[in-house]
Amino acid sequence: MYLITNAMKNLLRNKGRNILIAAVTLVTIISAVVTLTINNASAKVIDNIRLDLGSRVEVRQDFIEMRQAGLDAREDRSFVSIDDFYSYAESNYIRKTIFGAVMYAWSDTFFAIGDGLKGTGTREKNDGSGEEMLVETFKLIGTTEPDTLADFGTLREITSGRMFSELGECIISEDIAWLNNISIGDVIELRGAYATDKTYSLTVAGIYYDATEEFAISFLAMNGRFADNRRNEVITNWDTLMAAGWETNAGLDMKSEYFLKDPDDISDFETEVRSKGLPITYNVSINQAAYDKVTGPLSGMKSAVMTFMIVILVLGAIILALVSFLAVRERKYEVGVLRAMGMERGKVVFGILAETVAIAAICLVVGLCAGSVMAQPVADSILDKRVTAAEAESGQGRQLALFVGGQFQTNADDGTYVPESDIKVNIGMDVIVQIIIITLSLAALSGIIGVAFITQYEPLKILRERT
Repeated sequence: MYLITNAMKNLLRNKGRNILIAAVTLVTIISAVVTLTINNASAKVIDNIRLDLGSRVEVRQDFIEMRQAGLDAREDRSFVSIDDFYSYAESNYIRKTIFGAVMYAWSDTFFAIGDGLKGTGTREKNDGSGEEMLVETFKLIGTTEPDTLADFGTLREITSGRMFSELGECIISEDIAWLNNISIGDVIELRGAYATDKTYSLTVAGIYYDATEEFAISFLAMNGRFADNRRNEVITNWDTLMAAGWETNAGLDMKSEYFLKDPDDISDFETEVRSKGLPITYNVSINQAAYDKVTGPLSGMKSAVMTFMIVILVLGAIILALVSFLAVRERKYEVGVLRAMGMERGKVVFGILAETVAIAAICLVVGLCAGSVMAQPVADSILDKRVTAAEAESGQGRQLALFVGGQFQTNADDGTYVPESDIKVNIGMDVIVQIIIITLSLAALSGIIGVAFITQYEPLKILRERT
């Protein structure tokens, strides 16, 4: 008990030196708390996104591959059947499936935005030949998961009526509704642009406000296809889209998303669906561009804070070692007197270690409290800057498109996915354990220097050097 009491008194007797040691230790601990908390929170969010986007596999026609194979998207009939897409969902690797598809359409009963004529969906070519060309005016979009529709809840919102739920229901944009004087409960008619035998009479269940860009890329505004205007999207459920009796997906732009139980199973899943007859003109892939875009700022922040923590720990350890070395040299006479009075070497070591542990314990408590308060603002600041940079870079790269197979295929960055811009930072037990280990390591570093000094010199030699 005496040793501990004496160690506590020594903390007050040597305030200047101990305050310096405590300051270095405290700064190091606070930095470690902030960086580890941000790192662990970022890792958890990235893992969750990986389970979502990283396990989300699209099976979709690859128009680039078709062009390289000399095929035309409008004429090639090497489509897989709808039943094949259903069979892929039965794979043991799959935990969930979202079926979606787009049918290009036209209507002779109501206008599309930008189209001044209602009719068959054909227009005279501009080359003076007098020949007519097909111009799609609408997109009829079908999905099994309305909750996953792009931009709803952010840039799109139902302002009248409700989301479709029954067979034969749909939702349309306010622009279409205003242009054609359409109200909730009215019936609109559409006919397939390519699958001309597919006709639909749809009851308008909801009307939505649309704040998205009219065209995903500006070049599409010049190609004369009104269906590329996002205001001309008519959205319905999957069963309604299938009700016209599709035997194959000829005339549909299929976008089936299969969610893997484990993201690492993508190669095995692709092997399985290829063995079931999926042609090479179909892609089986995760949306890597979307994954990188969503996780990019978080990954960058995670890497930056870990680099910062390593630098702080190294510098803190070096400074603490130097301060501890100087402090022990100042205490040579004190150690010599205690040893000359007969105090065992182990007890002297215990006393110095007790002082070190006391300083470390105080710094640990204060550091955890201060770090927990600082972690969230620091994370928000860093992430905000990285999201801004990512969005600026994304904006520069979005005007990309390829005209392949008679259709425009845009780059993967279609604006549907946005960088993760929100992270909740909390100190968990994992962080507390890691900080305790770091604190003990710093205390051990400081204590070992004192122990090394004590075990190196005999008391008479210390006293002789004093005189």
